[in-house]
Amino acid sequence: MKFRIEAIIGDRYESTDSLTENEIYDWLINIQKQDILKVETEDDYWEDIPDNLFELFKTKIKEKKYECTMAKGHLWLELDISFES
Repeated sequence: MKFRIEAIIGDRYESTDSLTENEIYDWLINIQKQDILKVETEDDYWEDIPDNLFELFKTKIKEKKYECTMAKGHLWLELDISFES
């Protein structure tokens, strides 16, 4: 399942437009739930994500299994997570 996450990096009013790949990774490793504005899938939408889903995001980030774009202090992150039964 593909997840699209929108987060704000730094201050909302004095935000950066770009960071290096390493700076983004370092920031993502320390991401907090309150940094995330919203999470979307094809069928769902969250502004307050469940803890277990947040932990899955953190695992994928540590494994560097994500794609991201950045503009005006907003980071859009895409993650694929498989849920096997």
